[in-house]
Amino acid sequence: MQEENKAHKKSRTNWFIMLLNIMAIVSLILAYGASHIAPSYYGYLSLFGLSYPFILGANILFIIYWLFKKKRYALFSAIAIVLGATHITDFFQISFPPAAKANTTKIKVLTYNVNLFGYYQANTNKKIRNKIFDVLKREQADILCFQEFYQTDRDGVFETRDTLKKFLPTKYYHERYTHALTGQQYFGVALFSKYPIIKKGHVPFESDPNNFCIYADLLIGKDTVRVYNTHFQSIRFKPEDYALVDGNKNKEDIDDGSKRIARRLKIAFVKREEQVKRVAKSIEDCPYEIILCGDFNDTPVSYTYETLSDLLEDSFIEAGNGIGNTYNGVFPSFRIDYIMHSAGYHAIKYETLDEDLCDHYAVTATLEKKTKD
Repeated sequence: MQEENKAHKKSRTNWFIMLLNIMAIVSLILAYGASHIAPSYYGYLSLFGLSYPFILGANILFIIYWLFKKKRYALFSAIAIVLGATHITDFFQISFPPAAKANTTKIKVLTYNVNLFGYYQANTNKKIRNKIFDVLKREQADILCFQEFYQTDRDGVFETRDTLKKFLPTKYYHERYTHALTGQQYFGVALFSKYPIIKKGHVPFESDPNNFCIYADLLIGKDTVRVYNTHFQSIRFKPEDYALVDGNKNKEDIDDGSKRIARRLKIAFVKREEQVKRVAKSIEDCPYEIILCGDFNDTPVSYTYETLSDLLEDSFIEAGNGIGNTYNGVFPSFRIDYIMHSAGYHAIKYETLDEDLCDHYAVTATLEKKTKD
């Protein structure tokens, strides 16, 4: 009788684990769907894409569990993972990029959400700004794309643009600001280039005037290359949202806060859909080779990423290693800053710079023009 009770208890435990396993598999499939189904159709589906690394991890744990219990059950999660195996390489890479060739055009690109160079951190802002400047001096990129760029037209007051022009080889620039603050202060996006700019433009977003994309056509040797710098819709969490992670909230606060955060995420997903479609249309209409940089505010398992990666190559996949996390804030967002390019180039080097200076890490990629041989 005692043996029967043990067997019955073991059977119930396995059925409960299987139920959880099925939920994890369904969640994984929904995460795959988040890359292909527009958020405007069902915005909350994108939450599964955002949670993909955790859902993937849960399925891996179930595989390990069943391998010690009932091996054939491990196949369920294994098959689900294989169905979306390409998403794993979007998050984690072990790459062996080709060696640089002689006599080919090589372009070092840097993208960085500089969070206004720490301007609002009154006691340390100049220290943060100068450390960011040190990073840029060290990297000596040919093209730099900044999001949340700060600029003031008052001489001697937290100078950024003019200071950058003094110590970088990137003398040509294109900028556009979303905000004009009191005292001739501005912030938005900026693009600096050592190559001459022959045309400037921008891609307007109807969903939110505070985010947009700029582009510049650069003359690189005899070629014209269009560089896009985009800052897609931010989630715009409030202090009370960040407070949820401090662990001192009661259940009611957590429930209300979780719903509020989910709503903010859904709104951002839908707005980014409109924005990425506009950028994709501009890319499709462009007759030149393309480099796209920016803060997408979205992970690689997202409609935003999928839309653009269908058109362009991801430098991280070609030459990156590890997880490639670019966000340094409270909420885990993994890789949300990108350098992409069209087929005429390939990445021979990719690096996420780990200087802890703001809520994003800088990303660099060295692109090489492809040759016919």
